[in-house]
Amino acid sequence: MILTEEQIEYIATNLEFYGIASGELRADVLDHICTHIETGDLDDFDAAYDSAIRQFGGYQALSGIERDRYLMVSLKSSLWRQKLINIFGCVSACMICIGILFKFMHWPGATITFFLGCALFIVAFLPLFFYHRYQDYYKKAISK
Repeated sequence: MILTEEQIEYIATNLEFYGIASGELRADVLDHICTHIETGDLDDFDAAYDSAIRQFGGYQALSGIERDRYLMVSLKSSLWRQKLINIFGCVSACMICIGILFKFMHWPGATITFFLGCALFIVAFLPLFFYHRYQDYYKKAISK
């Protein structure tokens, strides 16, 4: 079965209506549905379209595809953010501890090491930590 432009536009409009807002994802799903319809052995467009939608899990699953795509894309950035938090936290904690040790021993460089450790903690670690917590809360709210 060969699809017309009106039928393709109808499918694209339905995909947007049922929750696939991302243009790139909508184009991919549209391509899969059109391929399923064109390679199928059904001659009726409505029956072939229903068969293709059932292959994706029904209309309810279409909105879940958009949500799952967002969660998978944001997972990579979340892992990088967590690595940065760990690095900044460890470096700032080590600098603060070394600064305190140098201060107790009255060695040179104690004040600057302690100050740089505190500055790194305040400027880099804390904003990243709270931003990461906010993003985790947002992802949990979306996934429900």
